[in-house]
Amino acid sequence: MIALDSRKKEKRLNCKIIVGKASISNIDGFLSLLSGIALKYDVTIQAMNAELIAGEGHIKSAVRKALRAADRGRNITNDLSLEILLYAAGKRQIDRALAMGVSEGGNKVALVIVDAAGETDLEVVAEEVKRKTGIEEEPIQELELELGYNKTKKEKLKKFFNITEAELKAVGEKKLKMLVLERVAMLDVLK
Repeated sequence: MIALDSRKKEKRLNCKIIVGKASISNIDGFLSLLSGIALKYDVTIQAMNAELIAGEGHIKSAVRKALRAADRGRNITNDLSLEILLYAAGKRQIDRALAMGVSEGGNKVALVIVDAAGETDLEVVAEEVKRKTGIEEEPIQELELELGYNKTKKEKLKKFFNITEAELKAVGEKKLKMLVLERVAMLDVLK
């Protein structure tokens, strides 16, 4: 019964994550392009700075929580993509969450495509996104903190999520991802 319930939740999620490098010359044009694709397929697309993502679970947790908040009428915004960003950032203030978004220039991006209705082939959407944005896709594992020692990314995560040295000493350096996911979960409490 438990396995069936978890499959049901995963099917309900229906999201696709694209990780890669993108050169963005005009942020408004890039976001407008994503918005047009989202509208065409009736999906939600959110672009984030991959350097501030602690792994695939971080994005999926934010998506689940944003969908649940919308279903329960407890969402902060009326825009699912922005709600996902708020959860991913673990912040209530939109302007602070936007700091997790992409910027002009060379970016390592994490895009999440979400179909709340569960009726769209997200592979088709992902291919169009990659083709039109020029994103050079990388394996999703590139998001994970555990692969190799990426000191720069760890420092960025600690700063963005206000994770103190005392917290890291208490749980251990290898639990940084857990502390980030805790920040995502805490947004519900902070509402």
